[in-house]
Amino acid sequence: MSDTNTHYESLERLIPVHLKDNPAPYYIANILREAIYRGTLPEGESLHQSQLAERLKVSPIPLREALRLLEMEGLVDFRGRRGAVVTGLTLAEMQEIYEMITALEVSVLRIAFPNIQPSAILEAGAMLDKMEREMDCIFWREQNLVFHNLLYDAANRPKTLDQIALLRQQVDRYIRIHMSLIREESQKQHRQILEAVKAHDVEGALAALTRHLEYTSRTLRACVRRTKSRNHGKEKP
Repeated sequence: MSDTNTHYESLERLIPVHLKDNPAPYYIANILREAIYRGTLPEGESLHQSQLAERLKVSPIPLREALRLLEMEGLVDFRGRRGAVVTGLTLAEMQEIYEMITALEVSVLRIAFPNIQPSAILEAGAMLDKMEREMDCIFWREQNLVFHNLLYDAANRPKTLDQIALLRQQVDRYIRIHMSLIREESQKQHRQILEAVKAHDVEGALAALTRHLEYTSRTLRACVRRTKSRNHGKEKP
């Protein structure tokens, strides 16, 4: 079993000061969401509301509201006497989510392709250069999303992009945890996508994007499988 008190020790340091002006439930949800994304609160962790409230110096009502917000995002589940528990994805669920992400992103890039402006291509290239210098995996992940959206925005499909964002949100914590293992190859693949866009090679760009997302899905599931296997071994008497 995990050391819950250790997990709670640094929670309040995870959110920048400017976000502390948010309404209490959203402020608390931001802290817990970031802790889940970083792996500070791991999959299967029971969230003891009295301890959390004491640690974050908040009252029980906004804390419960925050947990309900996270439940709506699929990050937390309420399980009877255990109360709120950090959820996790099975490997099959993760594969299915990436299949949906791939289908949607390939479709939206195809639609966007004729309308991608030179300025967007320049911005995307500059973002990749920035990502090369970025040492913080959390910021790198955010820059990765910006890079992709610079290519997709020309599709003018806001609802599709919203759906992609919701799907990505479900796997984001796993990407952040295992980012160091996929970052280098992902950067090479980003360059391949962008080079195909620059060359006006629509099929080449779509193929590069498909390879990129399939690589991420495959590698991420392998990482999670190893982690689950190690954790299962530790639980054995």
